[in-house]
Amino acid sequence: MKNPIKELKGIKDSINEAKQAMDGIKATLNDVKSDVDEAKQNLQHTMEHAKETSQEAKASTDQLKSGIQNSKTAVQDTRNNLSSATQDVKQSVTIVKEEFNTPGGGFAADEDQTKQGSNRLGASGTMTSSDSQLPVMQPPQATAITPAYENPGAELIEGGQLIKEGTAFFLKKGEEIVGEITYIPGPESDTWTLNHTYVNPEYRGGKIAQGLLDQVVQAARAENKKILPTCSYALAQFKRHSQYEDVWMRY
Repeated sequence: MKNPIKELKGIKDSINEAKQAMDGIKATLNDVKSDVDEAKQNLQHTMEHAKETSQEAKASTDQLKSGIQNSKTAVQDTRNNLSSATQDVKQSVTIVKEEFNTPGGGFAADEDQTKQGSNRLGASGTMTSSDSQLPVMQPPQATAITPAYENPGAELIEGGQLIKEGTAFFLKKGEEIVGEITYIPGPESDTWTLNHTYVNPEYRGGKIAQGLLDQVVQAARAENKKILPTCSYALAQFKRHSQYEDVWMRY
């Protein structure tokens, strides 16, 4: 016959073992939960870091795009300025060539005058008898400077009107701009930089460009300014004509 007491003790031991096993399972579940919570936190931090990194990358990309666009704009501005400067130089060169090749206004006139002067000399280099009858040339007398802001436009072209706007002179015929010349103050307080001359191709070959130049020169004299000619046409005229010597600023 079985002993009831032993059986009860065995059942109790089994219950205790089952309880211990349950406690072990519970502890394991708690550890798993802790690991899961930690994994969740790590994942959250990783996602937040990834989000911040993505935002920083986007901001850097936007800055890079903005920098590229600014660079493109700067390059385009530089190209436009270079194109404008090149066009000004071409126009000035064209004006200079036309002025030099126009009878009475360039090298051709100078050569004719030189030939005429040489024809007045005899073989010995002295004046011929016909030239001895010519009146003796007197040195030019100083004359009052014509006010710079008068309107000699009609003398330059029929129906022309000379207009001064700021640091620019415009020769107009009706609403059409026939020619223009511009200068800027500086580089010193008593100087102007003459930087641009333009004549409409339809009206080139006359005295328009030089007439505009004379207006700036007269204005400079009236205001006791010196002129630094950076425009190729103006520089060529300053080199060819001594009449501009008194206002020419040389470096």
